[in-house]
Parts: sequence; structure tokens; C-alpha cells
Amino acid sequence: MKELYSIMRNLLEVEYNQKSLLYILKLLENDCSGEQKEEMRLVVNCAKYYLEAVQTDLKKSITRMDKYIARTARKK
Repeated sequence: MKELYSIMRNLLEVEYNQKSLLYILKLLENDCSGEQKEEMRLVVNCAKYYLEAVQTDLKKSITRMDKYIARTARKK
């Protein structure tokens, strides 16, 4: 059970780091100027899209792990 809690904590840390990266990407998108702006926006938008997809998958995994831990705890 300790191992499952450790995995869950690691997944939550990954989720936090992804949110931080998304925040940084949004700052980059807003701070670019001139000719760089359009190119940077395209790069940032692509990165945000994939990051958000990974976040969605991670949230599903965390929910499944949470339910599994709860079921296992009730059985003991």
C-alpha cells in the first residue's frame, strides 16, 4: 500500500509540474513581439495542446489509482 501512495504522490507532482509548464508557455505566448510573435504562438499552441492532452490522461490515471486505493483500503 505504501508503494501505491508513493506512486500517487509522484503522479500528483507530475501534474503540478505540467501546470507550471503550461503557465510558463502562456507567459511566453504573451511576451513575444513582432515577427517572432506568430511563430512563437504556433509553437506555444502546439506545446499547450499536447500538454493539455497529457494532463487529461494523467487526471484519468490519478482517478483510477485513487479508486483502486480506496477499494483496497475498504477490503482490509
